[in-house]
Amino acid sequence: MKFEKFYNSRVFGFFDWLYRMFILNILTILFIALGLAVFSLMAALTALLIVLRSAKSDFDFPLVKGYVKSFFANFVPVLKLSLFYVILGLLLLFNSYFFYLGFVDNGGFLNEVLYYLALFIDLVFILAFVNACFVYVYFPNLTYWKVVKYSFVLLRAVPLQALSLAAFLAAAVALLFVKIINIILIFIFVALFIYIANLLLEKIYLRLAAEGVRPRDVFLYLRDKRENS
Repeated sequence: MKFEKFYNSRVFGFFDWLYRMFILNILTILFIALGLAVFSLMAALTALLIVLRSAKSDFDFPLVKGYVKSFFANFVPVLKLSLFYVILGLLLLFNSYFFYLGFVDNGGFLNEVLYYLALFIDLVFILAFVNACFVYVYFPNLTYWKVVKYSFVLLRAVPLQALSLAAFLAAAVALLFVKIINIILIFIFVALFIYIANLLLEKIYLRLAAEGVRPRDVFLYLRDKRENS
């Protein structure tokens, strides 16, 4: 049938993927906002990663229900991590602003170097925070301290991937000033970023995981758990 041919086509697959990105992006932003970001930022990104990973499996599951279940199941476990990264991020932001004022008001080579060094540290922190979500999902056997530790340490094990994500962030910021593209980007940016990060990191982290340790997936949180999930 023509419908079946269209259903299995790459065009349909692309628009289906785009639809999923849109829905997951909206859900993530909504849950971040509902938790005032401070309390829900990491739980929302973790749920997004879990659902994106699970969507690659051979089993279908309700997208919204899977996201909601994953969010609430991990909200309390990652709350300490979320608070740690948010507080540290605010301190680094204040630090960057301080050096920015010093550079603008006084000028000078040293102030300029300190300002750009602060921006570099901010970038490393953002990548480490995103990586913390991946460490938590791919290495569920780690303690909170080890998740924090390896969120920074593992960046050295994936330098090309980290640089690629940094380049993506820079490109996304630049594209926000391009009409039409910026509207599309706003609606899928968060989901697209985590999707690309997972493409870059998944194989490496699966190899690094201890034998017998399986990443978290959405089927752990759904009532109708699938056999061999």
